[in-house]
Amino acid sequence: MKFFLYSIFSGILLGLGWPTDGHPLFLFIAFIPLLYIEDHPSCKGIFIWSFLSFLIWNGRSTWWLSYARKPNGFFSVEAYLIPILINSFLMSMIFISYSFIRKKVESKRIGYLFLVCFWISFEKMHLEWELSWPWLNLGNGFSNQTEWIQWYEYTGSLGGTLWVWCVNIGFMNSIRIYHKNQNKLIFYKNILINIGIIFFLIFISNYIYITYTNENKKTADVFILQPNIDPYHEKYKISTGKLIIKIKNLIDKKKYFVKKTFIIAPETTLPGFRYGKISINKISKNKLISIFKKSIKKYPNSVFITGIESYSLYSNKEKKSKTSIPIFFKNRIQWLDIFNSIIQIGNSNDISIHHKYKLVPGVETFPYKKFLYPILGNILLNFGGIVMEHGKQNIQNVFVHPDLDIKIAPIICYESVFGEYVSKFFRKNADFIVIITNDGWWGFSQGHKQHLYYARLRAIENRKYIARSANTGVSCVINEKGEIISSLPYGKEGVLSHKIFLNRKKTFYIKNGDLFFKASFFTCILILVYTIGYRLILR
Repeated sequence: MKFFLYSIFSGILLGLGWPTDGHPLFLFIAFIPLLYIEDHPSCKGIFIWSFLSFLIWNGRSTWWLSYARKPNGFFSVEAYLIPILINSFLMSMIFISYSFIRKKVESKRIGYLFLVCFWISFEKMHLEWELSWPWLNLGNGFSNQTEWIQWYEYTGSLGGTLWVWCVNIGFMNSIRIYHKNQNKLIFYKNILINIGIIFFLIFISNYIYITYTNENKKTADVFILQPNIDPYHEKYKISTGKLIIKIKNLIDKKKYFVKKTFIIAPETTLPGFRYGKISINKISKNKLISIFKKSIKKYPNSVFITGIESYSLYSNKEKKSKTSIPIFFKNRIQWLDIFNSIIQIGNSNDISIHHKYKLVPGVETFPYKKFLYPILGNILLNFGGIVMEHGKQNIQNVFVHPDLDIKIAPIICYESVFGEYVSKFFRKNADFIVIITNDGWWGFSQGHKQHLYYARLRAIENRKYIARSANTGVSCVINEKGEIISSLPYGKEGVLSHKIFLNRKKTFYIKNGDLFFKASFFTCILILVYTIGYRLILR
């Protein structure tokens, strides 16, 4: 019963520490009950206790996934249960692996080191593999206290993960030492040291926050659209004609008062209902694209950036992608790929396009399809209106303004959660970030708020402004410190006009990426080799 209550307590503390309604201070003590259970001599079944803790954390922090609906309008239970069950299981496997290593080498220090490094490696895996779900990576937990983590420009969000684990283990060691010697003076000293670690990094961060200045005074004007189209009821019912009028009316708002350099609309804005997806093969001749090209001619030096649903056809002779499917078109077999894309339309004939690379598992891609499809069938792809896998683009395309020397990093929705992926755009000298998204699938819940807050971490890591256009909100401008300096509320139609600062300065994180992962992965290998050698020597 004691272990049961401790595991529940650990899960509750993790949930209370999660944004946007939680406070990250709880994260610094959240793992202590779980570490105490594992350290107890009579502990058995650490997998069960850790799974319970992580299930409570996952369930509370991502409950908004239950808002997803199937095409028939019913709520999709599997859209909620599958991610939290799989993620809780994986986290528990890390904990049981740590427990195994600690007992085999008979060293708490080596065990704790393995736990931290293995957890960081797990978070990096969540950023790279096909079952990616980095939503609960511990470094994201500070997204509602950006004044604390200005040093992310050096470490990325994995630095926050290391911070959380170091403090939790430090507190746990203080308790363990006190149980041995019953010395209150040493106990209080150790507790103060760990509290000092928390406030020292907060002090360093606030110093960076106060002293940071953008030396480059080059600016650009962004004009952000928020059409507020309900993705479940309006998106697939509104006619293309009405959609065009709606977008053009938003663009023309404040036309006499605002200089529009970048006009930005949300993810999958085009096309409207019954217009079909836009062909990449003949995109410059597309009627819908031509309409918007004509509409922005009244705004010199302006470009229109928006999300589109696109497709590409390949003949049998052309190289096909892994996600393309055969179709019968124009009396012959061709291969079809569909994409979630972002496009830049200028006054010239040049059109830039980038396809989403970081796809949402189960919605836009079927992870490890060869192995899982025979078992699961279409259970993963039958909610959210998607019945076919999306293609993706492996190369980061930087958009260049045709008339001005301004480059942007085009980021689509889920991609904004991936730190090192976003930073690679700035190795190609991008000046700022444009994020287009549609968070209306989750309604007025913590989902759209967490997604917004995670974007703030990308601003800090790269020291770049962000112009974010969200279909139902929140559309906003985020500065280089991660502050939301201007925004439109969720569920309201409107436009946002703002001047942003540009810079091509490369942070340490842009240049080096997730160094903590490389060090952690190498350390895990060394500990595993040491464990095997240690056991062989004993035998």
